[in-house]
Amino acid sequence: MKNYYQILNVQQTATESDIKRSYRVLAKRYHPDVNPGDAAAADKFADINEANAVLSDPKARAEYDVKLKEATSTRLNPEDVIARQRAQAQAAARQAARQAAYRNGAMNNMNVNASARRDATIARARQAAQAQAQAQAQYQTAQMQAQVQALRNQAFQSGREQGASEAKAAAESEISRLNVSVRSLLAENRKIKKNFETETADLKRQLADAEQDRRDLEVELFNRDRELSQEQIRAKDIEEQLKTLREDGGANSEAVRKAEDAAKKAEAATKKAEAATRKAESESADLRAKLEKALLCIKKLEQDKSQADLNNQAQIQLQQDKRRQMQEEIDELNRQVGSLTSEIDVLRAENDQWQQYAQSEEFISDTERRMDDWAKKTQADRRKAKPTLYGVLGVLIWATDEEITDAHAKLVKRYAGKTDETIVAKLAKVEEAYAVLSDAEKRAEYNKSIDVSEETIAEERRLIAENESIMEEYRNRLAGKEFWAHFDELTANALEGDPNAQNALGEMYYYGDEIERDYEQAVFWFKEAAKQKHPDGMCNLGMCFVNGEGIERNEATGNSFIRQAAKLGSKAAIAAIAATSDKPTKSEKSGGASKTEKSKQTKTTKN
Repeated sequence: MKNYYQILNVQQTATESDIKRSYRVLAKRYHPDVNPGDAAAADKFADINEANAVLSDPKARAEYDVKLKEATSTRLNPEDVIARQRAQAQAAARQAARQAAYRNGAMNNMNVNASARRDATIARARQAAQAQAQAQAQYQTAQMQAQVQALRNQAFQSGREQGASEAKAAAESEISRLNVSVRSLLAENRKIKKNFETETADLKRQLADAEQDRRDLEVELFNRDRELSQEQIRAKDIEEQLKTLREDGGANSEAVRKAEDAAKKAEAATKKAEAATRKAESESADLRAKLEKALLCIKKLEQDKSQADLNNQAQIQLQQDKRRQMQEEIDELNRQVGSLTSEIDVLRAENDQWQQYAQSEEFISDTERRMDDWAKKTQADRRKAKPTLYGVLGVLIWATDEEITDAHAKLVKRYAGKTDETIVAKLAKVEEAYAVLSDAEKRAEYNKSIDVSEETIAEERRLIAENESIMEEYRNRLAGKEFWAHFDELTANALEGDPNAQNALGEMYYYGDEIERDYEQAVFWFKEAAKQKHPDGMCNLGMCFVNGEGIERNEATGNSFIRQAAKLGSKAAIAAIAATSDKPTKSEKSGGASKTEKSKQTKTTKN
């Protein structure tokens, strides 16, 4: 009977993930595409698939485990065991005789070497104690360093938060002060503007009054000029009349006298009008001077207002610039806080990872100690069950009905058909024990007779279930620990320049087994391996170029790497070239590859 566990190179207690991981590794190694024409590899690949099909199915695996145990127990029957033990006893007797002869010959040398051996034993014990003390000191130092680092992280975070809050409070206080200054400047600006508008309105009102007075004087001057012109015309007429009368010889002296009086009056009126005109012109000149002064005052006020506006705008701009600078400083502080927060998050993640690792290590250590304790407990339970009916069937006192039935079936199959009196007697005891233990009432009565309560059985079954759950978690964590230890070792070797490790690490990133898939990281390590002419690394790099995975697609470069890898003996590259050469296409003639061929290449590489 084939041992599928040996075929997949796993333990019989392996989990589904262990079986799946081992199957992937072996399937890649023995795939026919990687080993073309190798019949042994093809047979091995078939056995691997058969084993995976059985062990990956829980029901089929359970049935197979039963058959495997039966086959193992059938091969190791009691007669074979007795014969083997007899042969071992004879060999041990012969070895004891030889040792006695040697001991007699070496007795003298023993006394001489006893002291040296004792000293060597003491030295080894001392070295072991020192090593243990050193390991304990290193462990305690690592714990103290982890605690100190945690305290440093906590202090750093507290200081960062306090510094950030103080800086933010100071910045907000400065911004508030600037806002108060800006509001004060704006209020002062509004006050100056209001005063200027009031003064301007008064000056404009005075200017309007002066303008109205000027217009009234001009009207009055115009009327007086007209009256003066009329008086001048009248005086001229009177002079002409006087002249006419004088030429007539004073015939009418009374008319002449009246005309002269009228001429004097007209002259007096003219002088009066001229005086009024000069006065009006003087008043008009004064009004013009006042008007010009008012205009100059308005102009000065406007200049003062413009200067005040400029000063206010400059102050406001200065305050705004300062506020903007403070805001930029706050933004920079926020960016620094964000950066520090990211760093703290990274440190926390690393710290959590180390704590998880430490917890996992502690859990594994505790579980291993628990396994030792459980093994001792199981042995004690077997010793306790041995003199009872449970011991006849080879089960514990708290075995389930299914376990009792299975144990009975195995023993019947082992002893059935045997004629030896001892075996017949054993079979009779088995049947008697099964008759009692398979009946619930009889079993309960028998348990009372051997002082075992139902509560004790229930508690033991609970402990068994709890132990199985802990063992399952232990296997999972141990598998994860082994993987990451392998990953760390592979990474260290790759960084040291091992091309095999570089290619293997690239494949882990490429396929995403147990880690997140990352084509760019895969291409990086494939390139490192290809630099050292590693055949599979060059082939994998060529496939990435052909498929455009993790790097810009370039079929010509990819095919070149694959051909070089084939010349260096890469089976995957040879298989890829053989697959692409089956059906030539137009793209092949032009140096490229068709989609079908590229998919074949990809499949070949992944396999």
